[in-house]
Amino acid sequence: MSSNSEFDEIRDGFVMYIRDMLEGFAIAIILAFIFRGFVVEAYIIPTGSMAHGLQGTHIEHRCHVCDYQYRAGASEENDKVDEVIATVCPMCGFTEVLDKEKDLSKNSFSGDRILVNKFAYMFNDPKRWDVIVFKNPIDPTENYIKRLVGLPNEKVLVSNGDIHTRPLTNTNAVFEIRRKPEHKQLAMMQLVHDTQYRPASLDRLMWPQPWRMVGDYLNDYRPPKVEGTPGNWKPTNEGFNYSIDGTNADKVSIRYHHNIPDQNFWVIYNQVLGSINQAEAEGRTAEAAQYREQLSTIFWPRPKLITDVYAYNTTITRSAFESSAGTVFASPVGDDVTEGSESDLSGHGMVIEDGQDYIAKFRDILQNEQLAPNIVVSGVSQMLRSRWPSGSSRGQYWVGDLAVEFDVVIESDTGKLGFDIVESGVYYEGEIDVATGKLTLSIDGGEKFFVSTDADGGTGYEGPTLEGQTVIRGKGTHTIRYSNFDNELRVWVDDELITLNHPATFVTERILGPKWSVDDPGDLFPAGLHSTGLAVTLEDARVYRDVYYIASHHSAMVGYEYNEDIHPTSQTTLGLIDAYRKDLQRIDPLWLSPNRQTATRQNVIKLHLDLFPAWNDSEFFQNREQLVFNVMQDEFFPMGDNSPASADARSTTWKDYLGKHTFNRKLFIGEALLIYWPHPYGDPLLDLPIIPNFSRIGVIQ
Repeated sequence: MSSNSEFDEIRDGFVMYIRDMLEGFAIAIILAFIFRGFVVEAYIIPTGSMAHGLQGTHIEHRCHVCDYQYRAGASEENDKVDEVIATVCPMCGFTEVLDKEKDLSKNSFSGDRILVNKFAYMFNDPKRWDVIVFKNPIDPTENYIKRLVGLPNEKVLVSNGDIHTRPLTNTNAVFEIRRKPEHKQLAMMQLVHDTQYRPASLDRLMWPQPWRMVGDYLNDYRPPKVEGTPGNWKPTNEGFNYSIDGTNADKVSIRYHHNIPDQNFWVIYNQVLGSINQAEAEGRTAEAAQYREQLSTIFWPRPKLITDVYAYNTTITRSAFESSAGTVFASPVGDDVTEGSESDLSGHGMVIEDGQDYIAKFRDILQNEQLAPNIVVSGVSQMLRSRWPSGSSRGQYWVGDLAVEFDVVIESDTGKLGFDIVESGVYYEGEIDVATGKLTLSIDGGEKFFVSTDADGGTGYEGPTLEGQTVIRGKGTHTIRYSNFDNELRVWVDDELITLNHPATFVTERILGPKWSVDDPGDLFPAGLHSTGLAVTLEDARVYRDVYYIASHHSAMVGYEYNEDIHPTSQTTLGLIDAYRKDLQRIDPLWLSPNRQTATRQNVIKLHLDLFPAWNDSEFFQNREQLVFNVMQDEFFPMGDNSPASADARSTTWKDYLGKHTFNRKLFIGEALLIYWPHPYGDPLLDLPIIPNFSRIGVIQ
């Protein structure tokens, strides 16, 4: 039996333990508040102004056609303002109508949870391209996250998607383009196309590969007959793989064709599949075979320009859909509707009663090979062409700053592997001698010069070529990345940036437009890979673009950077149609039909983007807005990477409320440091909600 002294000792020890624990807990809470208040604080991002790098409220989706996983913005669902009902895949163009009742993973997730370093700017000045968090100068109770592009005491020029600056008080200084450091460029560049996400259905259709040899304009740029013969590039019949045997001592090229199917393609494709299924079910095998033959011949896309489209933005909301769905899906009424006619929806089970949800019918036409009458198919196609998604969610501006990645297997010890990127008709070229690993860069074959500056701002180098040394030595497997961003060329081999004997910088006109001619298609095929006496296989390739900062105070409005009249019935538009009727018959015959009267401003922009025979003659691309902002002492100028969906310092709202387009240093909260808690990956019913998507945890660049 324990004595009283032993009992007292145990009691006192327990009390001391409890007291120490409570004191420790109290100190931890105090330190946590101090830490939170002065060093690091956690935030949740509500909107997509910094997508793709940082996600606001969004839907995680894997395309069931090409298997590409992407995130689509759902900021409209904040505060239950609206609902996202469909998304568009950036790799294959398929419109996925979400079934949120059957698949809970298609409901939206909250935005990224990030840590902000509140200590970052206590002793150091912010740097250009930092991702910053600050109080909204119009409403200090609200926090903003943007990228810092303008610093104190400078003029900022937004032009051609790029950022230029000059000293604020030096009127003799010229604007100079501001280049992103390597780590910022890699974090900011946007994926345009990846060959590994090619739908098998496109192979069955003989839809052209994105990389291939280039034929001539009169043959719709179909591959030349020499493709696949000895000494020339040879494609595989399925998937993606291009190889050349190295027996040709001349330069032999394949080029990138930006021909991702549009939304209308999948509507027609699904209807043909529906006809095949119906014919086979009814025993009409010859008719089914005829439909299959049509599938392999009716589709031949022409290349298009790469634009500032963001996968994050290409969503269809319920309000936008329902505002016009009734005119598309509801039963037609009138004397011209007869039983069994194509416009009679009852013959196909398409009648929709009052109050019935149109979304199910929308899904049937797009995804379930549901046959529909022509009037409905035409209506859906027209809405996808002009209104679903909204115009501001589509690519409005040509992007010439590109990067390409090649996964190559070099199969001989000698020869040369070359690559190029075209911008405004100029070829920015690189070539590696695989025997020595020597890299040579040039512009238009050396006809144009590189220009770099020294530490004092003078010309440090001016010449036709630059050189560097790579690790390539004969046979081997490598990944080569090549970029033309912000008027500077960079080359990486196996993720290592190649050091050059001088910076590969150059000077261009401030506003550029795409170029094309019958003899030189130029920007229509913006990237190329070539072999000179080298046996090599291209296994996969990816294309990226730079962030495009829209030079408009109303970036979410369609086409406000253009100074040309882009109304569908304007004299500018009608004159373009009349001047290029022959070309439009091959490129987009819709503009020659009465249906063009229903076109939108976005359709007119697309007309200019697609009508490549007019590029050289038109002033449409060069006649664009430029914005200039004064950044005073202790002021800063931020913008969002997702320029069409960012309410930032360009807005007239800032000017109207503040009398300026900047915010004061005192409104800084800190630098965005880390994504520490992205949402769980996959179906939330299967994945534990405490396990985040680890692949997206990392330092914010």
